[in-house]
Amino acid sequence: MARYGPTRNTNADETMSETPSYFSKDYTEARNKFLRAATALDLDVASHLNPNGKTPDGTGLYTDIVRVGDKAAPAKLLIMSATHGVEGFCGSGVQVGFLKTMSVRQIPANVEVILVHAINPYGFAWLRRVNEDNVDLNRNFVDHALKYPQNAAYEELKELIAPIDISRDAMKAANAKLRDYAEAQGAIALQGAVSCGQYAHTDGLYYGGSFATWSNKTFRKIVADVRDGATALALVDFHTGLGPYGYGEPIIEFATDDPAYGRAKAWYGDSVKSTVGGESVSAHLSGTIDGAMPDMAPRADVTAMALEFGTVPSNEVFRALRKDNWLHLHGELDSELGRSIKAELRAAFYPDADDWKEMIWARGLEVINQAIAGLAASTEA
Repeated sequence: MARYGPTRNTNADETMSETPSYFSKDYTEARNKFLRAATALDLDVASHLNPNGKTPDGTGLYTDIVRVGDKAAPAKLLIMSATHGVEGFCGSGVQVGFLKTMSVRQIPANVEVILVHAINPYGFAWLRRVNEDNVDLNRNFVDHALKYPQNAAYEELKELIAPIDISRDAMKAANAKLRDYAEAQGAIALQGAVSCGQYAHTDGLYYGGSFATWSNKTFRKIVADVRDGATALALVDFHTGLGPYGYGEPIIEFATDDPAYGRAKAWYGDSVKSTVGGESVSAHLSGTIDGAMPDMAPRADVTAMALEFGTVPSNEVFRALRKDNWLHLHGELDSELGRSIKAELRAAFYPDADDWKEMIWARGLEVINQAIAGLAASTEA
């Protein structure tokens, strides 16, 4: 299959020294790197200010959009970072690397690439997986005028999933009860109970919200701005926290007999996994962005997926999320414990290590190239 877009430097030593520089220590640095890389290519940036908060240092929170290629192209590839804010280090690093190593001439004439940087800037800036409303953005894309999806298992386990006591003994007892549930119902059932989404508890984990959030509305506007005339539209949404260290699994929210799954399989190969039926490292989720994409662009063939990169063992990720939820409800951010919890959460979703960054860049670039090639072929005359 032909490769499009950026190519890796063939000098291994130079590549090793350059790749980590695409990644950043915080949201502000990530945004500045993204803007500088776009400016160096003389690309326009459309910036959306989130009016609902500021960064920790008091500056604005922005989602920034860069469009590369012909705006009249019939195929559109959206590459997105920070749907889950603290996971934004990963996607931002790939976006910056893409801009710093690419040539506009390498993108086929029938494909436009749209980089959506920090769709959840609050979570990125404040090291939270959720947004300013404690909403999991990737559970927020439901029809809020209808009855919300029910999660009876979460109701049963809610005090164990989001405990109000995070002392060692209390967490040990809660974990023992969760293990009992997994032994009785199965590990997949427990994963679904915890993570598939819930819409009843504003102070809980994986809360999908009671309205379309600012980030939800902003993303829908971005899609509306680019979809006109498009016959094919793809999304690569970068995520971290599930799976083996540094490996990126393409996850699709459609059944294996859906045309979107078939296209994804043709583009990305057997690494594509569906959440329907238990193929993926992820449970099947409610209110996801990729699941909602076909309704946003009804005249296009939509191939939307999350690219999920592993970090640390899942129990460590879960522990960090529960402690962070407790911190924002009951603790003090500016305390020794608060800083410790934030450091733990950051490490759970962003292993700040050069080998991990190299793996993310190589895999991220591979998937982007596959998406561009697939889109180009699908819209050739």
